[in-house]
This record gives sequence, structure tokens and C-alpha cells, in this order.
Amino acid sequence: MGKPESEIGKGNLVPNEAQAQLSQQVQAQAQREAMAAAPSGAGQRMWDVTKEGISEIPAGFVRSLDPHNIIPNVAMGAVIGAAAKFILPETGPVGRVAGLALGAYFVGAPLVKSYSLAIGAENMGQMHQASQHLGDALGGMPVNMVEGGIGAKLGSGLMGKALATDAAAPLVEWKAGAYAKLDTGLQSGMASVRNAAFSRFGVGTPDVGPYAQGIIPPYMLEQLAKRNPENPDYFNTIKKTQELRAAGKFSARSTEAQGQAGTAPREVYDAQGEEVHPGVLARSEGQKATGNSDVDNAFDYTGDVRGYYKDVHGRNSIDGKGMKLSSTVNYGDNYENAFWDSTQMTYGRPGPTSPFRSFITRVITGHEMTHGVTEYEANLTYRGQPGALNESHSDVFGALVEQKTLGQTADKANWLIGDGIWKPEIKGRALRDMKNPGTAYDDPAIGKDPQPAHMKDFVKTTRDNGGVHINSGIPNKAFAVFATEVGGNAWEAPGKIWYQARAAAGSDSSFAQFAFQTLEAAKKISPADVPKLQKAWQEVGVVPSAKATADVTPIVVNDNSDKKSA
Repeated sequence: MGKPESEIGKGNLVPNEAQAQLSQQVQAQAQREAMAAAPSGAGQRMWDVTKEGISEIPAGFVRSLDPHNIIPNVAMGAVIGAAAKFILPETGPVGRVAGLALGAYFVGAPLVKSYSLAIGAENMGQMHQASQHLGDALGGMPVNMVEGGIGAKLGSGLMGKALATDAAAPLVEWKAGAYAKLDTGLQSGMASVRNAAFSRFGVGTPDVGPYAQGIIPPYMLEQLAKRNPENPDYFNTIKKTQELRAAGKFSARSTEAQGQAGTAPREVYDAQGEEVHPGVLARSEGQKATGNSDVDNAFDYTGDVRGYYKDVHGRNSIDGKGMKLSSTVNYGDNYENAFWDSTQMTYGRPGPTSPFRSFITRVITGHEMTHGVTEYEANLTYRGQPGALNESHSDVFGALVEQKTLGQTADKANWLIGDGIWKPEIKGRALRDMKNPGTAYDDPAIGKDPQPAHMKDFVKTTRDNGGVHINSGIPNKAFAVFATEVGGNAWEAPGKIWYQARAAAGSDSSFAQFAFQTLEAAKKISPADVPKLQKAWQEVGVVPSAKATADVTPIVVNDNSDKKSA
């Protein structure tokens, strides 16, 4: 017997109607909650969105797996990769900053949008939308990065092939030149900031530049000053060098010097112990020897450097355009250094109690003038590994000038930088030994040679612009080992490989990147020697890589430059 009609609709007899009523109540409650005012404080809104957004990450990850998103993500990545390859430079600080900015934009933009939605939310419903957007951004990031990365690699590869064609060569060359100027400006600005921080607050280390330091690195002058407190010459040399830089003496590529196109005529001036530039003209191109050994040696050694670059590399002077080659000898009262200042060579005159015999040697002239060649060819950042490469290039080509002039084969050369610079009573053979870094000198009067010969001993220091004169021993040894293994004249295949790789590696190259470029150059210049070159880099612990940067180089020694040179 059925229930009365009056009970129909009560209890659980019509569950669909009850469920519908309950659903309406829930929706009404949700709408009321969604329409509730959002928190008034911006901080509270951001905190609430962060908490709820984190809880939405798993759901965001699941939503990112939608197969419909794969093709759009890959396509977008391909467009970005191709555009970046087309617009951005391959190396250098501008390229690195632009790349970081691009990466930060694609990672940060979705997060910024989530919090912007939260700040602008009028009610809790919009707050929830902001939270879901944050969850999607964070949860979908791994999948989106993989899909976008695949697309970027495809787009970059296709654009790279397009840029490698002959038709694109003018564009590539123009781009490289334009970014080189931007790199120089950015480096100069960063150096100014570092110098201001050091001079005003004592923070960091001054960026004095390669030519303001000279052949005798600042740490060596500091050691000499500490060991000889009664002799003011060493501190005075450091102070005078800083004053020269502050006065603008070490300005990059003077207009006057650049404008001297022709046959690279030589001029030697004599400062006669005064702190003047250039001094009294003592000898110029075409004139006979003066009988003054300082003047005549500087004149002759400059000619040897000029002849080396012309005969071996087809280069017309330092700038490649026949720039006039000026030198000043006998600079200052016991000025304990020699330097290239972007316009000319300057040789100091050691004091009577100095451990140095003379700064005018063929290798030193080749070393310092090669700083000028490097400036025009690669404009290497003078800091860290690029700065150490800058110093190493000067050592390499200084040694090659010496070997070519003397007709020495690689196995007969001594591979010493500054051979004969020390007075007889000093226990030292030179400033640096390219074949055996760290063994050039060891004497209580001057300290011990601090150069490492392997990456496991790379010196991490804030001194000497990040150890540029110290860590140059690593690429120095790689070249000496390679050239000796090849045999014959080191200025032929090995020297030409280094010369080509220097320009190709760019302004901010790490050891690994430069090593990669030497291998690329060797494949063209002397393919049979590639295994020997690989072995040489392996012997010093450098793994060639087109992408490696100085920031990821294994560094295991913590600011021990003072300890090693003590």
C-alpha cells in the first residue's frame, strides 16, 4: 500500500529536487563569497594569493600537460630562439645581460601578472583567479620550459645556418662591430662603478686596466714595497700609475694614434728621468743608432715586433693600418715598470737598489705592444679569465717575437718572459716561465712565482683584477706544450692558430671558450695538429667548450695570491 499523496516531496522521496535545492544554495553561497570584498591591504592580498597559488601548483601542472599546448609552445620557442640568434650577440657582456633579461622576462612576466591581478582585484572571485593564474605559471613552468626550449633550439639552429651563409656575412659583420662598441661602453661604465665604489667606500678592487699595470704586476710591486720599507720607489710607482690613469693617460685608442695610417714609422723619446710624455725626440725612422743603449734597444725591439706581425700575420702595425709606433725611455725617477697605454710604449728606469736590471727587452716590448694588438683585435675584458687570456696573449706573442728574431725553434727556446730582467744577485730566471709556471723566481727579496700550471690550482682572488697576471700561466703552458709538441717554428702553425682564435673568441672569453676556438682554427690551419692541441689543453685541465663561461670555471683556491707570492 503506497504512502499518501500529501507526503510526496517530503524526505527522500524526490532526491533530485532536494539536490537541486542544495546545489542552488551552494552556488548562492559561492557567489556571495566570490562577491565579497577583497582584502584592503596590498601585502595581505599578495600573501593570500601566494598561499592559494602554491596550493594550485599540482592542478596547474596537470593543465600544462594538455597536448593542445605543445605545438603553440614549441612554435613560440622557435620564434624567440630565431629572434634571439638574429638580434643578440654570441658573446660579450651586452649579450650576457640581454640573455639574462630575456630569460628573466619569460620567467617573471607570468608571476608579475598574477600579483598585478591580485592588486587590482575588487572581490574574492578575482583574487581566486589571480591565485589560479599563479598556480598555472608555477606548475606549468617545467613543461613550458621544455617545450619552449625545444622550439628555441630549433629556431636558433635554423637562424644560425641562415646567418652562416655568404649573403648574411655583411649583417653578421655589422652586428659584431655594433655590439663591440656597446660592449666597450658597458665595460667602461662597470669599471667606473667599481672604481667609484673602491675610492669612496673601500669596497671591491679598483679596475685599473691592463696598460695601467704594466709588465710588473701590482702584487709584485706590493711585495717589494713590504720587503723593502726603506725604499719608496715601489709604492711611488703604484701611486704614479694610479695618477696617470686618473689624469686620462690610459685612454683607449687615442684619436691621434688611430689616425697615423702609413708604414708604422718608429719614434723613440727620452724623458731623461722626468715624468713627461713623450719627452725629447731621440731617434726616428731612418736615423742611425744614437749610441744610447736604451734609445737604440727600444727602437730596434719595436722594429722586431713590427716585423713579426707584418711577416707572420700580414698585420700593418698595432692597429693594422700602419699606426705610428712611439716609445718613451727613462721615464720618471726610478719608475719601476713599463707599459703600453693605448697610444705608445713607456719604459721606466729602475732605481739603484732595484732588483730589476732593465725593462727594455725584446720580449717585454713584444708583450706590451701585443696588448695593443689584442685591444684592436678582441678588446678582451681585463678581469678574471678574459683578463688572464689578455696577459697570456701578450706573453705568447712576446715569446714568438723573440724566437723569430733569434731563429729559435720551439724545442730550443727557453719560453721565459722577462729573461734577464733580474739583477745577478736575485734568484730568478725571469718574470714568468711559460713551460713551467710557478718556477720563474724564488728569492727572499721578491717572493715566489705564484703562477699555477693547471686549473685545479686556479687562483681565486680579488687582487690583480682577478689574478690576470697569475692565472695566465695556465693558457701559457698550453701554448708552450702544444708548440713544442708540434715542433719546428712556434710562430708558424701554433702562432697562427692562436692569432686567429683570439679574434674569434670575443671580448669576454673564458679559458674553455678560447680553447674551443683554437681547435676550430687548428682544423683549418693545421688539421694534423688537432690531437696535439687537445692533449695540450688536457694537460692544463681546460676542457674546450663553445658555451662555457668564466663564471662556471672550477675554482678551488681562495684568494691565496698573497700566500703564494710571500
